[in-house]
Amino acid sequence: MGSETGGRSGGNIPDTVDVLVICGAAGVGKSSTVYEVSRRLAADSMAHAVLDCDELDRIQPWPVPGLPVWEMARRNLAAVWANYADLGHHRLMLTGVFADLRQELPWIAEAVPAAAFTVVRLTACLDVLRERVTRRGIGGRIGEQLARSARQLEEIAASDPPGTLVVDTGDLDVRAVADRVIALWPALAPTGDVP
Repeated sequence: MGSETGGRSGGNIPDTVDVLVICGAAGVGKSSTVYEVSRRLAADSMAHAVLDCDELDRIQPWPVPGLPVWEMARRNLAAVWANYADLGHHRLMLTGVFADLRQELPWIAEAVPAAAFTVVRLTACLDVLRERVTRRGIGGRIGEQLARSARQLEEIAASDPPGTLVVDTGDLDVRAVADRVIALWPALAPTGDVP
């Protein structure tokens, strides 16, 4: 990782946007991992943007009547990404559950033109997720979240496309998970070029 002044300016949208999607069931460590990767990139003065896609459509009623379930997230991602791209950014980290990548990646690609995806699915066994969700202390909703996490694990196992990159976070701390994710993202591979 090298030095960077913040990317292109003046509204130049880059030819390719390197998009790292960190996904998985609730409790696998998505947020912790994306923040650790972001912290390391910032320490190396490497320009990037981070978005938690689970927050892009936190509205009621949901889904929005008359719209596909992903439409509000797509619109909001497109609006935010346009602002980041206008600043010259060409690296974007997205996090979210994304239970079915075959349905999720098309709307992300529509919102982020010229996206080159690296998708890393974080996973952990149900016992680990149970411990993490319980430790979070979500009040009286722990049981609901555990049921949702178990359902997400099943959906993900049934729908991930072949070749999906997977990192098991069960026995790893966040630094080790971030190491593995960084190693899997070609946008961070040393090339000798200015990042």
